[in-house]
Amino acid sequence: VSPFGYFDQTVPGDLLKTTLDLEPLEGDAEPSPAIAFHAALYKARPDAQSVIHTHSRWVEVLSTTGQDVGMYSADSCLFYEEQAHYADDGIQPPVDGVRMAAELRDRSVLIVGNHGAVIVEKSLEAATVKALALETSAQCHVEAQMIGGKEMAMAEAARAKGAYHRYFIPQMWAANYQRLKKSDPDLFALLAV
Repeated sequence: VSPFGYFDQTVPGDLLKTTLDLEPLEGDAEPSPAIAFHAALYKARPDAQSVIHTHSRWVEVLSTTGQDVGMYSADSCLFYEEQAHYADDGIQPPVDGVRMAAELRDRSVLIVGNHGAVIVEKSLEAATVKALALETSAQCHVEAQMIGGKEMAMAEAARAKGAYHRYFIPQMWAANYQRLKKSDPDLFALLAV
């Protein structure tokens, strides 16, 4: 997990490793408080190999409504029947991992009310691409609703979902990885890749 701080300043040597019971294994920085719900999600979902938590702008905006990210854009089909919601009730801990896992069940996206989202996936690549697509899909949702836009047919979203998992996720991972190598050469020099 990354330490508490600005995520865009985190480099590989900053990462911390713990057990799922939060016992430190490597690193001595203060971990992000999110580590507790990440561990709870991994425990509840043995299929999960990656948990990404974001506070991206448009997902945060949409999270204030209690709505799913709608099927307004082509890549939103990735989230067809994949979304669940979690809200802070003001009484229990605001991000309770056990409650979050119970709400998420076997889905891949948990929209956290007035907060952001958590993406749980079988690979880092799938979780990363879904986190990026969730943000653009949320932006499209908000803007489409402003002009009276209509969602795609749910049958089309269901049909396209499989193709997007097969083709879009691997292609977008590769494309974004190449883009990152160009935009952040210092990071790759640090990694010696």
